[in-house]
Amino acid sequence: MKPSDARQGAGYWYPPSGEGTADDAATGVDVLNALRAYRNVESDLRRRLSQRLNINETDLGALRYLLTVWQRDQGASPKDLALALGISSASTTLVIDRLEKADFIRRRRHPVDRRAVILEPGDKATDEFRSAFDIEKRGVLAAADGLTSEETETVTRFLRSMEQAIADAVGQPDRTPDP
Repeated sequence: MKPSDARQGAGYWYPPSGEGTADDAATGVDVLNALRAYRNVESDLRRRLSQRLNINETDLGALRYLLTVWQRDQGASPKDLALALGISSASTTLVIDRLEKADFIRRRRHPVDRRAVILEPGDKATDEFRSAFDIEKRGVLAAADGLTSEETETVTRFLRSMEQAIADAVGQPDRTPDP
């Protein structure tokens, strides 16, 4: 490993050391640090929204998913929600129970298969939840809309490659060297 590789790798896991001059070009480590800073701010926003809506972060993720589905004029079943959240059916039932009790969602029977349940928005979902997410949506959309078409293509390509890199890493078995 070259010394420059060690410096760049350390910059991702630790705060920048302050080495270099103002003339130094941004590096991949700078991009990763900016991405990490964004993720931290976004995570803080989710925590604040959870507190504002008086629900936990799993329930917030469920509402986010359901709002997306409802905006496309589609229905969502408990099974769809479980798959989207990556949780068990028992955990999904608990999420649905909490959201229904808080009036964010309602259960109704499927119009064709009376054994099935469809989740639909409750009164609070259309008011409180949407107004809470409008705060985030306005700022984020403005930032994205401020990019040129070339920047949009570059950022999109980068984020998709990051997504794939993480997916590949998660799918790989741990490779620990033999002693």
